[in-house]
Amino acid sequence: MGQDKSQLTYHGKPQREYLTDLLKPFCNKVYWSVNVHQAALLPDNEQSLVVDAFDWPGPLNGILSAFQRDLEAAWLVVACDMPLLTDRSFRALTKGRNSAKLATVFYDSDGELPEPLLGIYEAKFAPIINRAVANGQFSPRRLLMENNIELLAAPNVLELTNVNDPTTRMRLGF
Repeated sequence: MGQDKSQLTYHGKPQREYLTDLLKPFCNKVYWSVNVHQAALLPDNEQSLVVDAFDWPGPLNGILSAFQRDLEAAWLVVACDMPLLTDRSFRALTKGRNSAKLATVFYDSDGELPEPLLGIYEAKFAPIINRAVANGQFSPRRLLMENNIELLAAPNVLELTNVNDPTTRMRLGF
């Protein structure tokens, strides 16, 4: 996109704020996962942050950084580039959560693979992520595919649509 996707306006406010409002009924506390550069741009923000603790890009950095903040917590993870998300998906995710498994996620928009960026990661998944990273594996989808997780059908697969380029954003009417 060439800019911070969490700051794009979709529902009359930046996506980051829209998602925060959506998540509040489902979480004890909502954190924004940001890199060091993003954190520097938010110095007066009252929102709690999880700043990337590692020097490598990608969503696994944010997930592992969250576990660095609280190793005992289960983390509900959502990507900022899914502007069609509603509380319907969060209700289905939390209702379908299987805390006996390492994570609970939806199948992706194709209905074939796990969607790693909308899910609940249980605390017991943290050591597995640490081992994977130590072995040079940084794909959260691959980690989900290789481990004992709960896979759910999304209530509305369109809500899982990622907006990663201006053309997709325009096609969705934003």
